[in-house]
Amino acid sequence: MGLPERAAEVPPRGRRLGSGGTETVGHGHLWALLDGTPAHAAPGRLTADDDGRLACHLCGRWFAHLGAHLRRHGWTATRYREAVGLTLHVPLCSTEISERIAAKQKANWDRDSQARNRFAPGRELARSGELNRLATTAATIRQNSGQTPEAVLAARARRLAAGRAAQASGRDSRLAAVVAASGTSTLHELLRARYDAGASLDGLARLTGLGRTRLRTELAAAGVVVRQPGANLQASKRARGATNDAWAAARVGAGDIRAWLLAQRRTGATLRELAQRTGRSVPWVRSRLADPPAARAGGSS
Repeated sequence: MGLPERAAEVPPRGRRLGSGGTETVGHGHLWALLDGTPAHAAPGRLTADDDGRLACHLCGRWFAHLGAHLRRHGWTATRYREAVGLTLHVPLCSTEISERIAAKQKANWDRDSQARNRFAPGRELARSGELNRLATTAATIRQNSGQTPEAVLAARARRLAAGRAAQASGRDSRLAAVVAASGTSTLHELLRARYDAGASLDGLARLTGLGRTRLRTELAAAGVVVRQPGANLQASKRARGATNDAWAAARVGAGDIRAWLLAQRRTGATLRELAQRTGRSVPWVRSRLADPPAARAGGSS
């Protein structure tokens, strides 16, 4: 872990305010970045005050967590490190915070064997030196290409946009197949038919693969007024009840779940035992034992 240089090399003349904030450091501009932006701290290292706070090269103010502050400037940590000459291993936070984070990560690492297994290939690359060679090769390629940090970020943004476009195209293709398989001609027709029949938003989301925001947008465009929470249609209740009955029957290998429950009760099975075997709740078991299917028009869930 790279530790920041002490502030004696760049006299800060800043002080902590009573409210816990900071005021602008008065040491002035020391140098300039490649784009002409004035820098307030020495290049290639971090400058810390007596409280362990770090000076921001861009504005000269002091922060315990410099990485979080960079968002105020619209900069990423990677862009900042490249611009001011910092290596990747130097944390952009105070030593106290860095040590606290490291201790928490170590505790999580020691506790989670699955995490250790996931990172095992990377650790092997690091031990062998292959990871460092790959990083050096990537940095050399980027430098030889003459790309600025801004160009690298722009290229990443283009790749991200292309990936999102490909995902959207695939999603639209799958959605068209769902609509065709449903026997309807349009997505809006499908949504209206299923929702009027009692389908829930969760059910429609699973069927169509749409996120909640787009699903609500499409429902509104289809002229569907979304029911308020708790306002379930009787058809929806019956459908859920039938689904729960069929699921429980399949779990225990029975054709008629109520007949199976009654038979098990006659052999002395308790409600709790039946709930565990069917994967349902005790109230559910009790309701199935008490009422024949015709009396459960609403179908409890």
